[in-house]
This record gives sequence, C-alpha cells and structure tokens, in this order.
Amino acid sequence: MSKGLVLQLNPRRLAARLGVFRRDMAGSTAVEFAFIGMVFVTLLLGIIQFALVFMAQMYLHDAVSEAATGKTAATYAGNRSGAVTQICGRMFVLDNCATNLLVEAQPLASYSTAQQAISGTVFVAAVVGTPMLMRAKAPVVTFVPGLPQLSISATALYARRS
Repeated sequence: MSKGLVLQLNPRRLAARLGVFRRDMAGSTAVEFAFIGMVFVTLLLGIIQFALVFMAQMYLHDAVSEAATGKTAATYAGNRSGAVTQICGRMFVLDNCATNLLVEAQPLASYSTAQQAISGTVFVAAVVGTPMLMRAKAPVVTFVPGLPQLSISATALYARRS
C-alpha cells in the first residue's frame, strides 16, 4: 500500500482531520449570505412586483373612469377601439395593452347579480339616461419567478346625459 492510502485509513488521523475541518470557520459567512441573500432578493422582488400591480390597478381605474365619464366620445358612440386607445394611452405598465386589454360596456340592467367574468365581447353605445357599466381587465407583467400571471380590473358606472 502507498503511504497516502495508509493515512486515509488511519482512524485516529481521519478523526483529527475531521475535527480540524469542523472547527474551521473560513467561508461560512459567504455560505450563510448565499442562503439569506436568495430569500432577501426574492422578498424584495415580490415587494416591487406587488407595488407595480397596485400602481397599475390605480392607473387602470383612473383610465376607465375617464373613458366612461370624462373624454366620452368613443364610449358614447360604442367605439371599442377608441376607448381601448384612450385607456391604453394612460397605461404604461401593461405589456401590449391594445391587444391584451379586455373592455366591455353595456347597460347595467344586462348584468346579473352573480359574478361575471370580463370577456371583452360586448361594447354597446350608451343610450341617453340609461345607467351603463364599463369594465376592463388586463394582465400585468410579472418578473418574480414562480409567480402566476397577475391581472387587474376596473369598473366605472356612468350615464350619458345628452
């Protein structure tokens, strides 16, 4: 047998070397930081992601409210593409807004009391004096790994005056 193989098989020397290895603290800070750093970065990205979602929710709510009660020419005429263009003009956190934004508007009486998904298929011109409901839904860009697709929605109730 070679001398190196004899040293490895000697139980006393092996125990002594393992003891030295166990007491050596060099590099432990880097290993601990790697574990804690991953958790910290993921938490920080999650906070930024949800801040982005809440900001997008506020912008969509304001844009839908303006489309329904402010600049209403496209909405009153039943022009979906004009309303989508107007809403997307105020949104900057949605990926491909004009394609992904679902917008619908119809008389409030057309909705049932049960929850209905926003399909974006109906866009009716507003009738004078009829309560109308405009709803919009859009996906938000997600950049946190493992997070499912997030979406935001907004509603606005309005009535055409003249």
